[in-house]
Amino acid sequence: MLEQMQDVYNRLNRDTVKDGLLGDLYDRDILFTDPLHRIEGLNNLQRYFEGMYRNVDEISFRYLTQWEQKNEAMLRWEMTFRHPKLNNSAPILVPGVTYLTFDDKITHHQDYFDSNQMIFDHVPVLGSLLGWLKGRLN
Repeated sequence: MLEQMQDVYNRLNRDTVKDGLLGDLYDRDILFTDPLHRIEGLNNLQRYFEGMYRNVDEISFRYLTQWEQKNEAMLRWEMTFRHPKLNNSAPILVPGVTYLTFDDKITHHQDYFDSNQMIFDHVPVLGSLLGWLKGRLN
Protein backbone atom coordinates (compact mmCIF):
# COMPACT_ATOMS: atom_id res chain seq x y z
CA MET A 1 0.00 0.00 0.00
CA LEU A 2 2.81 2.45 0.84
CA GLU A 3 4.46 2.06 -2.56
CA GLN A 4 1.16 2.81 -4.30
CA MET A 5 0.58 5.85 -2.07
CA GLN A 6 4.06 7.22 -2.73
CA ASP A 7 3.58 6.70 -6.47
CA VAL A 8 0.25 8.56 -6.46
CA TYR A 9 1.60 11.48 -4.42
CA ASN A 10 4.67 11.73 -6.67
CA ARG A 11 2.39 11.95 -9.72
CA LEU A 12 -0.15 14.41 -8.28
CA ASN A 13 -0.04 18.00 -9.51
CA ARG A 14 -2.55 20.60 -10.66
CA ASP A 15 -2.82 18.85 -14.05
CA THR A 16 -3.22 15.26 -12.79
CA VAL A 17 -5.33 15.78 -9.65
CA LYS A 18 -8.54 15.19 -11.64
CA ASP A 19 -7.26 12.00 -13.32
CA GLY A 20 -8.77 9.54 -10.83
CA LEU A 21 -5.53 8.89 -8.96
CA LEU A 22 -7.16 9.50 -5.58
CA GLY A 23 -9.98 7.07 -6.36
CA ASP A 24 -7.41 4.39 -7.16
CA LEU A 25 -5.86 4.89 -3.71
CA TYR A 26 -8.67 5.84 -1.32
CA ASP A 27 -11.91 4.10 -0.34
CA ARG A 28 -15.10 6.03 -1.19
CA ASP A 29 -15.71 6.40 2.60
CA ILE A 30 -12.19 7.65 3.36
CA LEU A 31 -11.63 9.63 6.55
CA PHE A 32 -8.73 12.05 5.99
CA THR A 33 -7.52 14.10 8.95
CA ASP A 34 -4.61 16.42 9.60
CA PRO A 35 -4.00 19.29 12.05
CA LEU A 36 -6.12 21.63 9.88
CA HIS A 37 -8.82 19.43 8.30
CA ARG A 38 -11.24 16.56 8.79
CA ILE A 39 -12.54 15.34 5.45
CA GLU A 40 -15.04 12.53 5.05
CA GLY A 41 -15.67 10.81 1.74
CA LEU A 42 -13.77 10.52 -1.52
CA ASN A 43 -15.75 13.28 -3.28
CA ASN A 44 -14.91 15.78 -0.52
CA LEU A 45 -11.27 14.69 -0.51
CA GLN A 46 -11.12 15.10 -4.28
CA ARG A 47 -12.44 18.70 -4.00
CA TYR A 48 -9.93 19.44 -1.21
CA PHE A 49 -6.99 18.19 -3.28
CA GLU A 50 -8.15 20.09 -6.38
CA GLY A 51 -8.23 23.32 -4.36
CA MET A 52 -4.89 22.64 -2.71
CA TYR A 53 -3.08 21.83 -5.94
CA ARG A 54 -4.68 24.81 -7.70
CA ASN A 55 -3.24 27.14 -5.03
CA VAL A 56 0.34 25.86 -4.71
CA ASP A 57 3.06 26.64 -7.23
CA GLU A 58 4.98 23.46 -6.48
CA ILE A 59 4.80 20.50 -4.09
CA SER A 60 6.97 17.41 -3.63
CA PHE A 61 7.57 14.70 -1.05
CA ARG A 62 10.69 12.92 0.13
CA TYR A 63 9.95 9.65 1.91
CA LEU A 64 12.22 8.79 4.83
CA THR A 65 11.13 5.72 6.82
CA GLN A 66 8.13 3.46 6.81
CA TRP A 67 6.54 0.34 8.23
CA GLU A 68 3.58 -1.68 7.12
CA GLN A 69 1.88 -4.66 8.75
CA LYS A 70 -1.47 -6.28 8.16
CA ASN A 71 -3.93 -3.43 7.53
CA GLU A 72 -1.99 -0.45 8.85
CA ALA A 73 1.11 1.52 7.95
CA MET A 74 3.14 4.59 8.91
CA LEU A 75 5.29 6.76 6.71
CA ARG A 76 7.68 9.55 7.74
CA TRP A 77 8.15 12.22 5.07
CA GLU A 78 9.28 15.73 4.24
CA MET A 79 7.07 17.91 2.09
CA THR A 80 8.48 20.89 0.22
CA PHE A 81 6.04 23.34 -1.30
CA ARG A 82 5.83 26.86 -2.66
CA HIS A 83 2.72 28.99 -2.21
CA PRO A 84 2.45 32.46 -3.75
CA LYS A 85 1.14 33.99 -0.50
CA LEU A 86 3.56 32.35 1.94
CA ASN A 87 7.27 32.95 2.62
CA ASN A 88 7.59 35.28 -0.41
CA SER A 89 6.89 32.20 -2.57
CA ALA A 90 10.15 30.59 -1.40
CA PRO A 91 10.12 26.84 -0.68
CA ILE A 92 8.81 25.71 2.71
CA LEU A 93 9.96 22.38 4.17
CA VAL A 94 7.55 20.55 6.49
CA PRO A 95 8.37 17.21 8.13
CA GLY A 96 5.49 14.91 8.94
CA VAL A 97 4.17 11.43 9.54
CA THR A 98 1.19 9.65 7.99
CA TYR A 99 -0.73 6.83 9.65
CA LEU A 100 -2.93 4.69 7.38
CA THR A 101 -5.47 1.93 7.77
CA PHE A 102 -6.65 0.02 4.72
CA ASP A 103 -8.37 -2.99 3.25
CA ASP A 104 -8.28 -3.01 -0.56
CA LYS A 105 -7.93 0.79 -0.43
CA ILE A 106 -7.02 3.33 2.26
CA THR A 107 -9.93 3.85 4.67
CA HIS A 108 -8.26 6.24 7.15
CA HIS A 109 -5.42 8.67 6.46
CA GLN A 110 -4.11 10.68 9.44
CA ASP A 111 -1.32 13.22 8.88
CA TYR A 112 0.75 14.64 11.73
CA PHE A 113 2.76 17.83 11.14
CA ASP A 114 3.38 21.24 12.69
CA SER A 115 0.79 23.58 11.16
CA ASN A 116 2.72 26.62 12.42
CA GLN A 117 5.78 25.46 10.50
CA MET A 118 3.64 24.80 7.43
CA ILE A 119 1.57 27.98 7.28
CA PHE A 120 1.39 30.38 10.19
CA ASP A 121 5.14 31.01 10.61
CA HIS A 122 5.17 32.31 7.02
CA VAL A 123 2.32 34.84 7.21
CA PRO A 124 4.00 38.29 7.47
CA VAL A 125 2.61 39.80 10.71
CA LEU A 126 1.50 36.52 12.27
CA GLY A 127 4.90 34.89 11.64
CA SER A 128 6.68 37.70 13.49
CA LEU A 129 4.26 37.44 16.40
CA LEU A 130 4.67 33.66 16.60
CA GLY A 131 8.46 34.01 16.43
CA TRP A 132 8.36 36.46 19.33
CA LEU A 133 6.05 34.19 21.32
CA LYS A 134 8.23 31.12 20.72
CA GLY A 135 11.26 33.10 21.86
CA ARG A 136 9.48 34.10 25.06
CA LEU A 137 8.48 30.50 25.77
CA ASN A 138 12.01 29.24 25.25
